[in-house]
Amino acid sequence: MREHGEAGAAQAGFTECLNNMSQSKVAMWYDATSAAGALEADASPVKGKIGYAQAPVKKTDSSGWLWTWSWGVQAASKKQDAAGKFIAWASSKEYEELVASKLGWAKVPSGKRISTYENADFQKAAPFFEAERSAIENADPKNPGVQERPVVGIQFVGIPEFADLGTTVSQGVSSAIAGQGTVADALAKGQEAAQKIGDKYKK
Repeated sequence: MREHGEAGAAQAGFTECLNNMSQSKVAMWYDATSAAGALEADASPVKGKIGYAQAPVKKTDSSGWLWTWSWGVQAASKKQDAAGKFIAWASSKEYEELVASKLGWAKVPSGKRISTYENADFQKAAPFFEAERSAIENADPKNPGVQERPVVGIQFVGIPEFADLGTTVSQGVSSAIAGQGTVADALAKGQEAAQKIGDKYKK
C-alpha cells in the first residue's frame, strides 16, 4: 500500500476511495457492491469504463462478506404501524421505479429484491448486476472461512463488542500502512483482541 496505494491510504475511507476511483486516480478498488451504483451513475466520469469481479479466493468458495440494507423499529415506538408501512413502501418495486425515474436505474438501492436483478432496465444501466448478485448470493455468514466460528457473521458480527474490535483492528492496520509499525504486529494485536472476545463466546 505504501509503495503502490493511493495517496493518504492510511486515512482513506469509503468516500475518499470513491472519489479517487471516480476521478481515475486509482486503477482498482476492492470494496462493497454498494459502490457500483455511484460509479455507474449518469454523472460519473467513469461510467461504462469499469469491470467488476469477485475477490480472489484460496481455500473458501467465496471471499465475499455480507452487510445489510435494513430498517429497525424500536419496540417502544408509538408509531410502529406507520413505520411498517414506510418500510414496506421503501423496499417495494414502486419505490425502485420512483428512484429510477429521478436518478436512473444504476442508482436504485439494490441488494434487497431478486426482481431488481431480473429487471431488464436495471441490467442495462448496471453492468455490475451479475457480480453484485453473485457476491450477495454466495456470501455465507454461517460458514465464511476454514474454521468453526462461535458466532454468526463475516465482516459484521452481531455482538456488542464488534464496533470496538473493529476500531482496534483498523487502527493497527492504518498504523502499518502509515509506516508506524509492521503488518505482522498489526495482525498479531488484532488477533489477540479478537481471540479474547472469541474465547468468551466459546464458553
